Amino acid sequence: MNRPNSGLAGLDFFRRIPTDLTEATSLGAIMSILCLVTMFLLFTSELLAFMTTDVTTTVAMDTHLDKTLRINFNVTFHALHCDYLSVSVWDALGTNKQNITKNVEKWQLDSEGKKRIFSGRNKEQREVKHDTHDKSFQEMHENGVQAVDVQESTFDSFLHEKENAFVDFYAPWCIWCQRLHPTWEAFAEKVDEEGMPISVGKVDCVKESKLCAAQKVNAFPTLRWFTNGNAVQPDYKSDRTVNALNAFAARKLEATEKFKDWEKKAKERGEAGN
Repeated sequence: MNRPNSGLAGLDFFRRIPTDLTEATSLGAIMSILCLVTMFLLFTSELLAFMTTDVTTTVAMDTHLDKTLRINFNVTFHALHCDYLSVSVWDALGTNKQNITKNVEKWQLDSEGKKRIFSGRNKEQREVKHDTHDKSFQEMHENGVQAVDVQESTFDSFLHEKENAFVDFYAPWCIWCQRLHPTWEAFAEKVDEEGMPISVGKVDCVKESKLCAAQKVNAFPTLRWFTNGNAVQPDYKSDRTVNALNAFAARKLEATEKFKDWEKKAKERGEAGN
């Protein structure tokens, strides 16, 4: 058998493995078994670590000694009344909410967005009371609907049916509006029973969006009093109970009558002076 040229054999990239390296031995078998066991243990431990979740808690000490933390911010809304804004603070978990609106200073702005008049701080907001009713909303309508549904086409005529009108601007998706519906209908029934010269109506601001935009309704529900077709500000923001609404309407009627009496006497004094 001819031996290959030594110079040419040096360029062989596919050399044969020596026979002694391919022989199976007991020591090699033991090492192979140990490697397989080690690989299995490593795979199992990594898989268990990946599938297992741990809950860890970290306590961070606050070195701030004051009980309150001052946060300065400046937010400007050109087309939103300050009464409809609130500021709240949540904890890191989002479970504890604290209303801090009462500590926020508010300023009236001019048309260019510059500060004009200091409006002071918010008063502490109290919880608004609501009525509970034994009858359902549908049962209240068995004797007819007292709170009139008003559309854009009938809004002006509705306001002038009587000297005074009380209107609920609402949105069907609003939970507070839904809660007010039976109370508003019960209030309208009481107004009719007592013969109060008031038109009680309601406007769906989803269907009548243009009307509500023209009336500058920025929150739901908005309960607005009208006299001779003109809105009387501020809007009603007290308890949403039949008694509270009825007492408010009675005060408004009394104030209107007093104004009429004052206006009449003023004219009489003017005529007497002439």
